[in-house]
Amino acid sequence: MSFSVIHNSPQDIWVPLEYSTTIYMGGIVGWDATEIASNDGVQMLPVAAGAFNITNYDIPFGVAIGHNLRRPVFNATAKCEYITSATPNASTTEFVSHGSSEYPMGGREAFAKVSVINPCTVLRGSLVDSAVTGAPAVGTASAGDSVSCTTSATSVATVVGLSTIYFRTGAQAGTYRVLDSASTTANTWDIPCYGDVEVGDTAVTVNLVPFGLSRVQLLATYMTAFDIDEAVTSHYFGIDVVRLNLAEQYKEYVEFMWNPMNWLRASGRD
Repeated sequence: MSFSVIHNSPQDIWVPLEYSTTIYMGGIVGWDATEIASNDGVQMLPVAAGAFNITNYDIPFGVAIGHNLRRPVFNATAKCEYITSATPNASTTEFVSHGSSEYPMGGREAFAKVSVINPCTVLRGSLVDSAVTGAPAVGTASAGDSVSCTTSATSVATVVGLSTIYFRTGAQAGTYRVLDSASTTANTWDIPCYGDVEVGDTAVTVNLVPFGLSRVQLLATYMTAFDIDEAVTSHYFGIDVVRLNLAEQYKEYVEFMWNPMNWLRASGRD
């Protein structure tokens, strides 16, 4: 239940943490473009505020894959290890040397090892509902035909043209369709299925498309997954989906690239 690089990371590097911050392994780290004075290290990329994160305006930098704590600690809720920065001055927390040529002694401060990302880096991210251990709700059909169905409530209302339904069981099992409806129960699409959706068939819906530009929101606090329970109508990041896999419950994921808008808008910032 974390992010990982599939291919095209420029390199893995060791970087210091911003003072008084926590980094969760497998989470997305970034730079705060609105607080230049405190840019002394990386932090977790906060949840998006505004369309394409125009309000928060933090820049993705990489995926946290390691740390220099001598004694690793584990977060039972996040299901991952983490590191919290602390003053190096007379610190009781042991930060060890990590072997980076740029920081040969490690500074005896908190460092994270990061797989650097750019707009061409393909990553895999888990799709969860509200928590690391959550999964998209499964809807059961009560009516349907080849281009529509009514189901029990799914996790979140769909967005016209930006959402996908995937059939888990029934004659249409394995079928993906992009939705042109906005609802938690009523689903419509353009390309007919091989047959009609029948009562009792099950499906999941998420606010991503099988490939191309999509909207997403990070899981709050840990930033180690995308939270599909968040409505991506006002606050969201933009990603370019490469592959969407909804086949198995608790193993739903998306392979994607961060859309260039996450970087290019920095040139217009004061």
